[in-house]
Amino acid sequence: MRKIVTSVIAGIGLALACGTSVRAQDKELTIFWAEWDPANYLQELVNDYTAETGVKVTVQTTPWPDFQTKAFTEFNAHGDAYDMVVGDSQWLGAGSTQGHYVDLTDFFNKHKLGDVMAPATIKYYAEYPGGSGKYWAI
Repeated sequence: MRKIVTSVIAGIGLALACGTSVRAQDKELTIFWAEWDPANYLQELVNDYTAETGVKVTVQTTPWPDFQTKAFTEFNAHGDAYDMVVGDSQWLGAGSTQGHYVDLTDFFNKHKLGDVMAPATIKYYAEYPGGSGKYWAI
């Protein structure tokens, strides 16, 4: 589990470092995740990102029992409350097939994430459908 959490946090850090074109004066970013210690650590990491870029990033959390309901309510409403959701691995199929997740295949390949992520993490937490070479999470 620790390796998975580390991969998730590293992936978010990489996405923020490489993938955002947000200008500091234009936007704040909100990341939604379940309430637990890794989310607290993520807030510490994004505080460093804010210091470097001037882009304010907030990690908004909710207790685990409410996490899926709140996330999918927002997804289904096509809401804009969150800029990024740290989804549960069990959501990968629904998130990708129902249009809630962004296809990250080009980003994944361009930044050679397959070289730095554990194969099991890619297989079970990033790629859908299995063996397709399509990546929805980092």
